[in-house]
Amino acid sequence: MYEKNLKGSPHKLLYYRYRPTGTEESKIRVVNEEEQAYTKKEIEKIYIPEEEIRRFSLDKHGQPIPHVDGHMTIISNYIWDYWGHFFSAEGVALYGHLKRFCYGDKDYCWPDLKLISQKMNKSRNTVKRILGILEKYGFVVVFNVQNADKNNLEESPLYKVRKKVPFLPVELYEQLPTELRLDHDKYMQRIVEDMDDVIHLDPSVDFTEVYDNVIQKGTVVRKQKTGQKLEKETQTKVKSLEMERSDQDRNLWIDALNILQTKMTKPSFDTWLKDSFCIKRDRIVTVYSPTQFASEWLSTRMDILIREALLQVDQSIEDIRYDYLYQ
Repeated sequence: MYEKNLKGSPHKLLYYRYRPTGTEESKIRVVNEEEQAYTKKEIEKIYIPEEEIRRFSLDKHGQPIPHVDGHMTIISNYIWDYWGHFFSAEGVALYGHLKRFCYGDKDYCWPDLKLISQKMNKSRNTVKRILGILEKYGFVVVFNVQNADKNNLEESPLYKVRKKVPFLPVELYEQLPTELRLDHDKYMQRIVEDMDDVIHLDPSVDFTEVYDNVIQKGTVVRKQKTGQKLEKETQTKVKSLEMERSDQDRNLWIDALNILQTKMTKPSFDTWLKDSFCIKRDRIVTVYSPTQFASEWLSTRMDILIREALLQVDQSIEDIRYDYLYQ
């Protein structure tokens, strides 16, 4: 007898989340038959063990409101009255759709997102955007799922859902409109009278850190890039930078190179500055070298000379950075 997974089947499921790597990839797109350069943030998959997801609970964060007769409908009135200001009506609706599947002690579900989007009469992209809002406030967290027994076939995501509604943290309470804040005060007064106790609003929880703590227990899996893929990315990056580089950038670097030539030997100049160029974005100049080795040499050995030369040409520059084209 196989132990059932969180979805109730005997298959081995892989649960994962995406995380930005902090790097960007240069891309080219065609708009109205014209090429445009843009950058796309690179993301990585982080697989989290099922036992960690079983143990993980959003309800451990924040002070849950007590159950009081008359204050509950299908969804707590507190959500409709106060959290809804931050969720929007769409967020409350989506939370309700997910919570209805978390019957009994279950705090997770895996409904069809397409079906939910149809019930809400919203596009899937809109529903995903609303999910991001619910994640931000710690009411839902999404785990993507692959079926390891079916060649890592993608399945519907697993949603961990908060079951116990927390009070607003003090920072959000202070952001309520005046009339709503006064209404919240009256609600809290009724709660205090019923409980004969004093309740203090907690500070905000940074759920980015909460989710980071979960993925810390996972395993990072990055797709290995082939030499052909790396070469293609490099060519795209070079083309993108060439499209971005302006005549002002070219003239700025030519003038800086003329100054640097007077302060360096010709062999050194030819070795480290050959085929280099710069691009100025706002008040920051990035110096590009053909190779990583050359770029590191400029940043560690020649940074002072380069800064002096560039500032001599353009005193509005606030910072100098270094980058490279080829590994």
